[in-house]
Amino acid sequence: MKDRLKKATIDKYLAIIVIIALAFVPFVANLYSTQILGKFITYMIAALALDILWGYGGLMNLGFAVFFGMGGYIVGISLACQDGLPAFMSSLGKLPAIYAPLKSIPVAIILGVLIPALVALVLGYFIFTSKIKGVFYNVITLAFAGLFELFITTNQSYTGGSSGVNGIASGLNRITIGGHPVSIVQWYYIAFISLVVIYILCLWITESRFGKVIKSVRDNEARLRFLGYNPAVFKMTLFAIAGAIAGYAGMLYVPMTSFISIESAGVTFSTMMLVWLAVGGRGNLSGAMIGALFVSFLQSKLSSSFGEIWQLVLGVILIVVVLFLPNGVIGTLKNIQYNRRTKKKA
Repeated sequence: MKDRLKKATIDKYLAIIVIIALAFVPFVANLYSTQILGKFITYMIAALALDILWGYGGLMNLGFAVFFGMGGYIVGISLACQDGLPAFMSSLGKLPAIYAPLKSIPVAIILGVLIPALVALVLGYFIFTSKIKGVFYNVITLAFAGLFELFITTNQSYTGGSSGVNGIASGLNRITIGGHPVSIVQWYYIAFISLVVIYILCLWITESRFGKVIKSVRDNEARLRFLGYNPAVFKMTLFAIAGAIAGYAGMLYVPMTSFISIESAGVTFSTMMLVWLAVGGRGNLSGAMIGALFVSFLQSKLSSSFGEIWQLVLGVILIVVVLFLPNGVIGTLKNIQYNRRTKKKA
């Protein structure tokens, strides 16, 4: 046991510290702060999904927030429909037939995971079987996010348009535990437990045979193909898994904010997701989680302290971090620990 603790890397220790700290948030923070940190936890889950795709699979995605948004919109529209026709659908006169399954919240929850996974699988099939790589792959993912953003904003009667989906709060009261509506603290712990479970799941995926093949695809796809593997199948599977996790994170985001809009699903948010990994360190699950938490916390504090120029201040900080810590904060700490251990053995 002692030997295993000694061999553990610093990123694992930091992940445990962060998880323990998050477990006690509702006991020491007010309801508003608990709600904000609950939202950040959903970002951490989405960061884990992107990290197994980009950090371990080498598949950078410039439109990854689309899958997060799909899960959020499916559950958000479902909740908004619980008390009749939502205000943004008033021009339609009745609920569209395509939304009929969303009247059932359990069905919406299932679809919130399945649809992002299926969309990722289909998109991955066309990309990877066509052997599209590099800048062309990146352009397709960026265009995908742009198309989704355009679809949402131009179909206001179906999606709420640029104003987002309202009326979610009343639908949330339909979800009960022990006959009482789920409280913010309870939603927080649902998100927290989900984070822990998905973190363990992602650790298992990356250490499994499948994970080793995925890392081989990232490092030397040609050699893997020579050994008889079909890289497209592994990429498609990873794409679908990441899409499902991101969709689940998007579903959890809705109860924490009682709102969903294109700002949580478009190109801008997709870029912010990449920043989380760049700051924390990609190819490192702890770095992905901590990067998402750190950047989101910094974003929240700067917006309240610097007014309209907070984005400029945040940009400067992020540029400095990326320039001087190319492996991310957690990746750099891990490298320092490795170098020290190597010197001691020598």
